[in-house]
Amino acid sequence: MIITTLVAAVALGIAAQIVADRFQLPAILPLLVLGVVFGPAGLALVNPEALGATLEPLIHLGVAIILFEGGLTLDPARLARVGAPVRNLLTIGVAVTGIGAAWLAHMVVGMPWAGAAIFGAVMVVTGPTVIVPLLRHMIAPPKVKTILLSEGLIVDPIGAVLAYLALQWVQRAGIPPRELLIEILTLVFTGVVIGFVAGAATKGLLRSRMVSGELRNLSILALLFVCYLVAEHQAPQSGILAALVMGLTVSAAELPDLTSVKAFKGQLTTLAISVLFILLAAQLDLTEITDLGWRGVLVVAGLILLVRPVAVLLSIWPRHLDLRGRTVVALTAPRGIVAAAVASLAARELHKMGIDGGGTMEGLTYLAIIVTGTWSTAMALVLPWILGYTRDPTRRRAVLVGANALTQTLAELLSADGSTTVVVDGMSWRLDQFRTAGFGTVSGDARDAITYEEAGLERDNLVVGTSTNDELNLLVAELVHTEFGVEHPVVALQRPPEDLGRRSRAWVDLLGGRDFDVPAWVRRLENRTAHRLMIDPHSSEAMTLLREIERESPRDVARLAGLFRGRVRMRVDDDNLEHLDRLVLLVNEGRPFELLSQMEAPVDDEAARPEADRDHQG
Repeated sequence: MIITTLVAAVALGIAAQIVADRFQLPAILPLLVLGVVFGPAGLALVNPEALGATLEPLIHLGVAIILFEGGLTLDPARLARVGAPVRNLLTIGVAVTGIGAAWLAHMVVGMPWAGAAIFGAVMVVTGPTVIVPLLRHMIAPPKVKTILLSEGLIVDPIGAVLAYLALQWVQRAGIPPRELLIEILTLVFTGVVIGFVAGAATKGLLRSRMVSGELRNLSILALLFVCYLVAEHQAPQSGILAALVMGLTVSAAELPDLTSVKAFKGQLTTLAISVLFILLAAQLDLTEITDLGWRGVLVVAGLILLVRPVAVLLSIWPRHLDLRGRTVVALTAPRGIVAAAVASLAARELHKMGIDGGGTMEGLTYLAIIVTGTWSTAMALVLPWILGYTRDPTRRRAVLVGANALTQTLAELLSADGSTTVVVDGMSWRLDQFRTAGFGTVSGDARDAITYEEAGLERDNLVVGTSTNDELNLLVAELVHTEFGVEHPVVALQRPPEDLGRRSRAWVDLLGGRDFDVPAWVRRLENRTAHRLMIDPHSSEAMTLLREIERESPRDVARLAGLFRGRVRMRVDDDNLEHLDRLVLLVNEGRPFELLSQMEAPVDDEAARPEADRDHQG
């Protein structure tokens, strides 16, 4: 039964992740459903009780992996830029949320103060495992997203530590304040010091050549487990804090191989979340939720519509964030796997001590997870439209993947229409010329979603893959379409698949509307033998000449982009020419350039000025 339970938990967990990815849902919802359906209360395929005493250590180690990966994804530079709002949310916000949630649980549900205190501590955790997928599909300013992500990552250990302290308060009724303070300081000091030492050891491992390949990632995993174990031995419940500090320490360093580490830990975290939540959901007693009735719903509604908005109101002031941004933060606070894990562990401890209320506390926690996750998902779709983020002209952003001369030509064209242009490349030195020119840059793996989060990518942004690798460009298109909901990524392909644009990748647009020899055009632009021209697509003479050159000498001319009312448009095939004011070409030196340059159409001031600027002037 042990093997059946473990295999079923892995298979069902991954199946839930696939369903969530396919239908763009928070993974925690299908995980919860499958865990309950296949648990003892359903088909009895998953039986957590068969694991016995092993289940609790599995939960502890899983939470450690999740928090370590969360620390790796947290960018210290971004956190510094929004320090005050996040700091206030982690202090004032945590206090308001904890006290408010405990008060609601006690007054509305009648939960004993012992369970209510633990419930309040658990509810301060906002769930990065749900926040991260939501942010990838939500349209909101980067500062708002950074606040939500930073809060979600850092508040996890705070909530877990508070739950531990609440348990200690229950276990040691009447403990002297001085002794309690010493325990708190010991716990924090132990977690920070051991986590920092383990992080330093990880940095040394990554910088050295002693361990290479996949063994390096596995060695870091072993270090994480050792870090957690040592911290737990020194001060119980400090292991989760040590895991987070270890991740933050590694993230803050400029390491060459951090991308592969993040990718490995991201996959491991997905597996840990999937298996743990299946096991936790399987052991959930559904009657603990149904018995709450309308009182449980009222508590969760109070958390969403009263406690969270008050916490944000007191934590984030108008000078930190405008009203729209504060509204998004106030209505986005889903609870996730850490809340479930801590609540389950606390319920077990209360049961061991013979204290009532543990099951009710756990049931109310799961109800909060379901409702807040569903609510936040709905808000992620609705709020941007209500608040006008999707219509904000200042949000225009173009992310170009692959630093080369062709990318620079496109970046200059896009910047001229008022777009914020960000160039992504795995080699930092290739981005130097773009930094000098004033473009935004991100040095990171183009195959990693975190890279595009750092670039501030939103689903309504333009993404263009202009690397010299066809497979990478297609992979980028798949990634941003799947993870961020970008509807029509543009790719430069030397050999486009036959079905491109018709069946499997109907949402992909080809740069220039046809095959594009990126290496050749990069060389020509670097050697200054290629030039950028603009012609009038409504001129029959110019278009007849262009089509003749494309037919007889296709490698000497390429359609690059179009202009419509000063805005760049990437769809330049014949079916879309009527929607353009100018067609932008790259032309090789020689007779094609001599002929087409005679057809070059100047762009008058009215057509060149971006639409938003004209509207503002008018």
